[in-house]
Amino acid sequence: MGNRAPVWIFIISAILLSGCWDQIEIEQRAFISVVAIDATDNPGEVKFTEQLVNPENISTIAAGGGQGKAFRNLSGTGRSLFEINQEIAKKSSRVLDTTHLGAIIFSEEIMKQPGAFKDYFDLFFRSKTMRRGIKIAVSSGDAWELLEVEAEHEKIPGEYIIELLENKEDLNVVDLIRIGDIDEKLYSKMSFPMAQIKKKSDREIDYSEIAIYNGPQERMIGTLKDDEAKGLSFIRGMKNNGAITGTLDNEEITVEIGSIKSKFTLVNPDPKQMKFALDIKMTASLAEQAGWNDFFKREVLTELERASKRKVEEMVKSAIKRLQEDFRTDAMGLGEYLHHYHPKLWKKVKEDWEEGANYFSNSEINLNVKLTIAEPGSINRTTTPRGE
Repeated sequence: MGNRAPVWIFIISAILLSGCWDQIEIEQRAFISVVAIDATDNPGEVKFTEQLVNPENISTIAAGGGQGKAFRNLSGTGRSLFEINQEIAKKSSRVLDTTHLGAIIFSEEIMKQPGAFKDYFDLFFRSKTMRRGIKIAVSSGDAWELLEVEAEHEKIPGEYIIELLENKEDLNVVDLIRIGDIDEKLYSKMSFPMAQIKKKSDREIDYSEIAIYNGPQERMIGTLKDDEAKGLSFIRGMKNNGAITGTLDNEEITVEIGSIKSKFTLVNPDPKQMKFALDIKMTASLAEQAGWNDFFKREVLTELERASKRKVEEMVKSAIKRLQEDFRTDAMGLGEYLHHYHPKLWKKVKEDWEEGANYFSNSEINLNVKLTIAEPGSINRTTTPRGE
């Protein structure tokens, strides 16, 4: 038996290793970092762009040598993304690999076509190789142009885009940016916000807008910007950093957001006169001031809290008004609240929530903001008061 041991080891090893005969070596793969989907001049046709990573050039760039780019963009046009992808594969000398796909960018023109986003999204969601953590965003203008932007500290535009979408320093950042986040809402025809980005220069992408997707209409209905976008983040209780700027004694003050908690409460269930309470609790700290207020004094700190609270109220009310009156679209999650906490009422009103009677737009939302300044900073004032 002892003499047979090497033979059995050889046989077992041959059986186990034979399962790898059809594996593709990593050197033969072309990893896709990000893809872009744009409309063309021909109805029903799209332009599909894939960004492929060149690992060899990344290593040579890091070592201080090599002149090639760390990425390569390949595009094709047609009516089917699957067929376009097959044509793109013919242009690459390697096998396309989507296991590291980090983001999918849809152009605003595509998003505004009824049903288009849902149709193209279906391909990515159904694929077994697609991860649910893949980022989703809308582009202002052509999406493929974003794949050409080369940031100062990133060699691959796709990595820059992914990091930008994950950045929690900006209050405009939305919570629904992954395939797994929006799948249920998309197929339940619920409305939701999406990250919207645009090319600012050849080396910079701007993320200061939020696209509003209308579920029943299956299309993007509009865009929230600046204070309205931040107001929606407050409503949705976004857990990020960021800052808001207001005025105190005719001087600008900036506070940094520490935490945000929001809560809806149904006050009146009558569909014709629905009323909700929206409670938002926030903590913040003084980040910057102009003037000479002494914030170590309780009365001055109280005034700062009031001024900051007024600014938050303005932003939130502006967002609510835009959603209810202009877009008539519930991107704040009010219907989702009813679905979870008042299912019987939701069953009664859901067909007319954003269509027909549009109970969402006709609902009354009473706002209550509680804002606490946690600390005034390490100094009590930045300048010496006049007369001292």
